[in-house]
Amino acid sequence: MALAVALLATVPAHAESRFSLSVGHNVGRGTDEPLRWAERDAERMDTLFSQLGGVPEDRRILLRGEDPATVRLALARVRGRIEEARRMGERTLLFFFYSGHGDETALHLGGAPLPLAELQRLLADIPTTVTIAVLDACHSGAMVRGRSKGMKSAPAFDVSFVRQVGPEGRVLITSAGAHEVAQESDSLQGSYFTHHLVSGLRGAADVDGDARVSLAEAYRHVYHRTLAGSHGSTAAVQHPELSSQLAGEGDLFLTALERSQAQLELPPAVGDSVVLVEERTLQVMAEVEPRPEATVRVALPAGRYRVQVRRGAQVLYGRVYLPWGERQRLQPESLEVRTLALHQRKGALLEGAGWRRQAGLGVSRASTPAGGWGPQAGVFLAREASGGTGPSLVGGLTLGASRASTAALRLDQLELGAWGGVGVAGSLERVWTGAHVGVGVLGVLQRASSLEAERRDSLGLSASRLRTGAGAAVFAALSAELPLGARAGLFARMGGHASLVREDDQLRLQPVPTLLVGCTWGQ
Repeated sequence: MALAVALLATVPAHAESRFSLSVGHNVGRGTDEPLRWAERDAERMDTLFSQLGGVPEDRRILLRGEDPATVRLALARVRGRIEEARRMGERTLLFFFYSGHGDETALHLGGAPLPLAELQRLLADIPTTVTIAVLDACHSGAMVRGRSKGMKSAPAFDVSFVRQVGPEGRVLITSAGAHEVAQESDSLQGSYFTHHLVSGLRGAADVDGDARVSLAEAYRHVYHRTLAGSHGSTAAVQHPELSSQLAGEGDLFLTALERSQAQLELPPAVGDSVVLVEERTLQVMAEVEPRPEATVRVALPAGRYRVQVRRGAQVLYGRVYLPWGERQRLQPESLEVRTLALHQRKGALLEGAGWRRQAGLGVSRASTPAGGWGPQAGVFLAREASGGTGPSLVGGLTLGASRASTAALRLDQLELGAWGGVGVAGSLERVWTGAHVGVGVLGVLQRASSLEAERRDSLGLSASRLRTGAGAAVFAALSAELPLGARAGLFARMGGHASLVREDDQLRLQPVPTLLVGCTWGQ
């Protein structure tokens, strides 16, 4: 993989507008081994630019699996937008990120080349004050561990930094030096270099504690972490390199932690390293080395996270919940202490979340033709596939009561249902949503009371009789869960079923809407 950062000069400006173009492609030429996480890396960088880089949604472009012509068109669109901003006197900054296959002369987008010389010209033609271009290029190679994830390296670049304020110029960073390759990791669900770059930009690189990550801080962090990580985990050691051509004074800040939805504070000397994994998607969001005397803040989306703290031969493991707009401090005493061998055997960090339990109350219509509304209670088990939006299973029991009337009868009913279904589930900002379809079996106990008899006999003892029924149903439901803690949350479930119930020796079809709200908890 290779990462490039370029900064280009324009006229002085009073305000800064930021733009981003993120490109990912898992497929290269016919001889290139397909990648798994190049497109995911592009998604992660696009999200980071949005959350912490100050790039508005209407100024971000994300391309996955597209050809060179589409990339050229996207660059032309960005150029037009930046020229418009420049005419308004704004300072402009462009992030460009590419992850995929490549060699020393071209990027390989699905077998079609995009020459590096052409890409450099296209970027140079964009009249930005600042352009941040991220090139994550790969070629196939024989590796003992991991897939090769790097561009055939050009000669090493000199590294020079001058403090900048509103800098103008050009900077290039690569993830691997001359004759080196970079790699991607299945456990990280991305490349080693991008993993450490994202971690650094989320706060791990903020050495001076000012809640901003500068270009200099990001490079120092990603250089040392990538070098150490590749040395210990792969067959090829990576030496990130940087070439700088800057004019001006002061620092260029890439991310601001205060823009994040939530923050987690890591107390001083909490351990040797901390890994944070998003609970639902199992995406490794950040890997941080706590500092001996200072708190480290990590900027993250709101939600649930698994925490792994390495402390010598021990591992501290637990879960934390980061509410929207709040800053939480990690409490080491709340974490479970395990030996490394025990933690690896349990596989808790990157294993699926298991079954979640739900219990709720609501209202439902009866499944019999007489209808009638009444309260309903339900308990459910739900399981989602790890890795984000994907398949989901759900099963449960419901118990409802209802009352209905006809011209001659009052009907009091109890209804028991057993359900099982499949669907999909995924996150929508801080809410976890799901859609399911399935089947169920129903049992109905009905008490029918004669209204005329009750008028003659106030006790109604001779005016009622019990009837039973059974049937089957198909259902569809939409659900949403709002987390309230590391393991608990609130859920709402809206849907309905079409029941076919045998009543009085006849089969009757009835549509039944249902609404339930309650609590959910899990492992």
